[in-house]
Amino acid sequence: MACTTLSGLLQCQFFPLDSCLQTQLQTLSQTSLPKARGELASMDLVRRHAGVLGLSACILSSPYDVPQWMPQILMELSDHLNDPQPIEMTVKKTLSEFRRTHHDNWQEHRQCFTDDQLLVLTNLLVSPCYYA
Repeated sequence: MACTTLSGLLQCQFFPLDSCLQTQLQTLSQTSLPKARGELASMDLVRRHAGVLGLSACILSSPYDVPQWMPQILMELSDHLNDPQPIEMTVKKTLSEFRRTHHDNWQEHRQCFTDDQLLVLTNLLVSPCYYA
């Protein structure tokens, strides 16, 4: 719910999506997760998930266009696809929603991405063919 709320506030420009906010969210999302289970580990997971939720809100705040900051944030999110739950599910839902909202104008939107970024997105968004 926090992601949806922040996304709405960013979309109506209640909060500016500036580089300071992006840096803060990226820093939170890069919180290292220790291997040990325990209270400290769960707090690190909460911090990391908060950063991922914030980055997801940024993506969801621009449903039908691709601002200049979006490709980098999508690449940041793709790095968290193998994180523990609930982070993995947050990233999958965000990528699924991105694909749904940008599918119609993809030929136009794809020009905003570099070749490397397009390759990563294609691997993430296109289902593998099991009959090949």
